[in-house]
Amino acid sequence: MAPLACAAANLVAVIVLALVLAPATPLVADIAERERYIREHLLAWRLGWATWMVAAATLVWCYAWWRRRVGGPHFAITVALVGIASDWSAEIALIVSGADGYAAVAPLAFLMTGAIANGAYTVAGVLLTLATPLTPGWRAYAALMWSAGVSLSFGALFGIHLITALATAELFALFIPWCFWLWRRLR
Repeated sequence: MAPLACAAANLVAVIVLALVLAPATPLVADIAERERYIREHLLAWRLGWATWMVAAATLVWCYAWWRRRVGGPHFAITVALVGIASDWSAEIALIVSGADGYAAVAPLAFLMTGAIANGAYTVAGVLLTLATPLTPGWRAYAALMWSAGVSLSFGALFGIHLITALATAELFALFIPWCFWLWRRLR
C-alpha cells in the first residue's frame, strides 16, 4: 500500500507543481511577478504546498516499507526523516508567509526543499536501492532515476533553476513508475 500511496501523492504533487505552483517558483525571474501570483492565488498556493507535504509523508512511509522488505539500513530512514524535516519547514514557511513574506523566505525555503530535502531523499533512496536485489537493467534504471535527484539538488543548491525544473520532471517521470514496480516486486 505504501508505494501506491507514494506514487499517487507524488503524481498529484508534481501536477500541482506544474499547474499551480510553478508561476511563483524561482523559474520565474521577477520576484514581484511571483508575489503578485501568490497574492492572486493564495488559497491555491497554500493547498499546493500542502499536497507536497502529503507527498513527503508518503515517501517516508514508502521508504520505511521498502527498508523492511529488503532489510535495508535503518540509516536510510534517518536520512529520509532529515529530508522531511527540511521539506516541511520550507513548505510551512512558504504557506504561512504568503505574498507579503515571500521575498524573505523564498530563497532559503527553495534551498531547503530542493537541495537539502531532495538531497536527503535521494541519498536514502540510493541506500535502499543498494540493499535491493536488482537485475542490471533495473539497477541502470535506478541509477538514472537517482542521478536526476542529484541533478535536482545540484540545481537548487547553485540556483540553476532550469536544471532544477528539468531534473524534477525526469525524477518524477522515473520515480512514480518505480513505486509501482516496488509494490509489485516486494509485496
